[in-house]
Amino acid sequence: MSAYEVMAATSEALRTILWDSIRLDPVTRAIVNNEATIVFKNPTETMKDNANRLSIWLYHVTENEFNKNRPAVRINDTQSRVPPLAVNLYYLITPFARDGTSDHLLLGKTLEILYDNAIVLLDDGDAIAEELTITLCRLSLEELTRIWDALREPYRLSVCYQVKVARIDSTRANGRARVVRRSHRYGDKGEVEEALA
Repeated sequence: MSAYEVMAATSEALRTILWDSIRLDPVTRAIVNNEATIVFKNPTETMKDNANRLSIWLYHVTENEFNKNRPAVRINDTQSRVPPLAVNLYYLITPFARDGTSDHLLLGKTLEILYDNAIVLLDDGDAIAEELTITLCRLSLEELTRIWDALREPYRLSVCYQVKVARIDSTRANGRARVVRRSHRYGDKGEVEEALA
């Protein structure tokens, strides 16, 4: 799952986790009654629809600095690939309900679900390839307000989550063969050859 599709797969995984719990809870299921009402649209687009919605909007992507200097990935004896790009994904989660109380219920349930599912395993069908960590961001009201200002919308009750680390494979490969033998020359003793594993 380290291909470029990993960002879309992460968003889908978040929606699935949220819906799997919401559908079992009669209170929040009355607010968000099917998986399609959990949307990836930004809040401005979501607000245009009068129906109840839960917006999980990917609004920011950064490189994960702790995975920056990883070694090349070995493909075979003669080729290696540049290590994957590791990224952190930031989601703004905003409930849109017809009344304010429902917003509070929906946001409370979202916090509960994502707290209980802080580790997500992305399965690519053959094997588990990505382990994602979901954490609530400590954004101040000012930082959240800046996001809403950028959207040119009045501030609305919302939370930010960071999901890390998603990896996007590089397509660049190096065609250098591995070193399997090396030789040394020591003074008058001639050449010594050494086999490497």
